[in-house]
Amino acid sequence: MANPSQCLEEGAGRWPPRPPGPYSEAQRLALEELVAGGPEALRAFLRREQLPPFLSEPEVQAIARGALPPAAGPEPAGEPSLGASLDASSLTYFPERSDLEPPALELGWPGFASGAFRGLTRVEAHFQPGCGESIYGCKEAVRRQIRSARQMIALVMDSFTDTDIFKDLLEACSQRQVKVYILLDQSSFSHFLKMCKDLGVDLGQEKLMRIRNITGNTYYTRSGAKIVGKVREKFMLIDGIRVTTGSYSFTWTDGKLNSSNILILSGPAVAHFDLEFRILYARSKPINLKELSSCRKNKMLDQLVRITVASRDLTRENFLRMEFLYLRAFAGNLKRKRSWLHASREAVYVSNNAMHASPPLTKRNGSLVMRPHWIIER
Repeated sequence: MANPSQCLEEGAGRWPPRPPGPYSEAQRLALEELVAGGPEALRAFLRREQLPPFLSEPEVQAIARGALPPAAGPEPAGEPSLGASLDASSLTYFPERSDLEPPALELGWPGFASGAFRGLTRVEAHFQPGCGESIYGCKEAVRRQIRSARQMIALVMDSFTDTDIFKDLLEACSQRQVKVYILLDQSSFSHFLKMCKDLGVDLGQEKLMRIRNITGNTYYTRSGAKIVGKVREKFMLIDGIRVTTGSYSFTWTDGKLNSSNILILSGPAVAHFDLEFRILYARSKPINLKELSSCRKNKMLDQLVRITVASRDLTRENFLRMEFLYLRAFAGNLKRKRSWLHASREAVYVSNNAMHASPPLTKRNGSLVMRPHWIIER
């Protein structure tokens, strides 16, 4: 392409047009229409302004569904993230400043000075499905990297539901005292928690593991509604000297069905991923382990209330099972336990003929009230 001086010398008489920048006011207004009025409003705006479509149909539907309405009140209190301090208003947007301290990497972080030697430059490429003996090349390479870690593992992932890889991380924490940091996309975080629940893993007990969630960029409209992007970065740092990155996600489908690839890098390139992880960690938000524990307790109480056995199965074994679940749900509250269990025994040991479909009544202070009891059915 000719430079500006060449264009003038050749008599063009004007500077060549600049390539379009990343910001487009027309596209911003189109997004406002989409969020406010839906896909039809967007199409009408594009026709009226004679603009070519810039969003595919899946993007249009995803933005229309995912746009969050203006907050009705202040957000619930919690540990703020560094990114949350960047207000959408142009009068207070200072990317280089923040009145919040970045969250500490309290488990420790390998100390490398700027430009420090991180090993020789090496690149390994793995593909899935692979050829020859290594059919599941990506998953096997990831698990080898986890098993090779001695100090620290830090990973960023869009979706993490592969139980084999998660068990490898748990083993690294418990057997080799490896510190593990995990940043997961907020939109898929619930699936990760479901995997932990299915495995019986209490994240609050994992002292060498820190798990936080993160989002992509957030776009604010004039009405206060916002569009939250997703995290598509996928990489895993090992001891600060190696990084695994590529299209492979830590899911069963990527491990068995989908075509994907990863690169294992060492050398100076690792420093860029080291910095990127710390930037993302500063933008991330913590999970409330106390709230999760409370949810588990409530679900256990639900399980306790839903215990169902037929009247012919009112055995000591079933009663002990109910008492065990009760103790798990209300450990420490002995006074309440004693009174409730006394009432439950009264219900359990009545004869089959005396069982009621509705809660039995007892007389108290001259009036009939419901007596605490177990609802027993199969």
